[in-house]
Order: sequence, then structure tokens, then C-alpha cells
Amino acid sequence: MSKDTTVSRATPAATSHAGSGREKTGPAEEAARRAEAQQDRIAQRAYELYEQRGRQEGRAMEDWLQAERQLVGASGQS
Repeated sequence: MSKDTTVSRATPAATSHAGSGREKTGPAEEAARRAEAQQDRIAQRAYELYEQRGRQEGRAMEDWLQAERQLVGASGQS
């Protein structure tokens, strides 16, 4: 004869902490968030370069790479 038991399968990630106001994230989520923010900054700078050139079409890759060099290079220097 077996006895019925209920087993909770909730994991820390699945449980809710009332009042915390923020989800807890791990290193991978933080890295993804930083990468997305950096991509946004590069895109904004590339658009600024496009506007500075008088909105000439056909040089999006050049603008992106220049923006990336400016921003990534600047953040890599201490």
C-alpha cells in the first residue's frame, strides 16, 4: 500500500518574492543586457554618422563599423 504524497517542484527561479521589485538575474542575463545596451549605443552612433554625412544611402556597414570602433575602442581604454 502506497501513501500519496505531494512533492513541490518549485525552483528558486520559479518562486516569487513579493515586494522585491526586481527579478534576480544571473551572470548570463546581465551579460546579455550589457551587450544589448552596447548594440543600442552603436546603432545610435551609426545613425548620427549617417546624418552627419547628409543621409547618404549605401554606407550603413561603414557607419556601423566606425561607430563600433569609436565606442568599443573608447570603452576599452582606461
